[in-house]
Amino acid sequence: MRYVLLVILNTPIILLGLLNIVTQYKMKRVSKQRFRHQVILWILILVVIVSSFPLYNYLIGKPLLGSSELSLLDIIQTTTIIAMLYALNSQRQKIDQAEKIIRDLHQEVSIRLSGNKNE
Repeated sequence: MRYVLLVILNTPIILLGLLNIVTQYKMKRVSKQRFRHQVILWILILVVIVSSFPLYNYLIGKPLLGSSELSLLDIIQTTTIIAMLYALNSQRQKIDQAEKIIRDLHQEVSIRLSGNKNE
């Protein structure tokens, strides 16, 4: 039951991350390479979260990897880490966009200033 809770809590965050990167790509705010990397990242996280229960069941029989059942603290920690990853990605995208705008404005100012000096 706790694994279902883990999937239910994290799937909307992952889907939001995927939706965000697709929107940014469609608006031409991110490059094709960055788009691919982000999609791979979010899909990989989704696959790991969904496959955690079968993997846990497989590993529980191994004496070296034997552990107790997933606790609520583990679920909260995992959800928090994924939410923070989403927030960090979102902030990095905003910073990249701001840097691009500043770079473009700096270029425009430089062109105008050089035009004024020539006159």
